[in-house]
Amino acid sequence: MLSSLNRRVTLEAQTLLPDGGGGYSAGWSTLATVWAEIEPVSGADVFGPDASEARVRYRITIRRRTDVAAGMRATDGGRVFTIHAVLDDGPQAQFLTLMTEKIA
Repeated sequence: MLSSLNRRVTLEAQTLLPDGGGGYSAGWSTLATVWAEIEPVSGADVFGPDASEARVRYRITIRRRTDVAAGMRATDGGRVFTIHAVLDDGPQAQFLTLMTEKIA
């Protein structure tokens, strides 16, 4: 399994920064850069009233960490993946599976 972790992926968490006017603006801060395996799982075309878009879901496997949560994102070069679910088999597991969707 270790040999298939062949991509450098950056894990990012959303941060809220004061905008100086009493509100906040959202930004992203780097949590870690890790080795990962990225596999496409499924794809679908979604049709809306004004446009259609393709949605592709990916499984990203990384070494187990305790600081990754749904709502974060992973980046691989120019690709950005929203993390929808984190599958953790417990403290004895070596790997963590992230169920993601690529942002078009």
